[in-house]
Amino acid sequence: MKPIIIIIIVLFTASCGIRSLTKKGVYQELSPESYLQYIQDSSINIIDVRTNAEYVKSHIEGAVNVNYLGGHFKRDLVEINLDNSKPTLIYCETQHRSLFVAKKLYRAGFLKVVDLDKGMMNWRNQQFPYFDSDTIQK
Repeated sequence: MKPIIIIIIVLFTASCGIRSLTKKGVYQELSPESYLQYIQDSSINIIDVRTNAEYVKSHIEGAVNVNYLGGHFKRDLVEINLDNSKPTLIYCETQHRSLFVAKKLYRAGFLKVVDLDKGMMNWRNQQFPYFDSDTIQK
């Protein structure tokens, strides 16, 4: 019973933080259709925050993989040296990890974070283009 209470508290805390970022104009959640329009802009960053295995299974063209669960997210983010003045698109598998990532990005100086509604699972289910280990799917 205690783990369930902890999970509820963590998710509630994450959602409160996201509402605050949304009010500040930092965080935006977009449908796959709108997200795709952002991707076509060359002046963006796009980060896949899933594990490497999930990234290899399927990822959006141009996305860099920075594993949120890897234990070194902040260090890995610094190493890829993204321009924090550009809009930064993020996604995970189901949009649970990306909420935590949005807060971390804001603390790291990123001022515009765009999240994929319902994550990569929704993207694939709606048949938007993605790469797997060596080909593009349509």
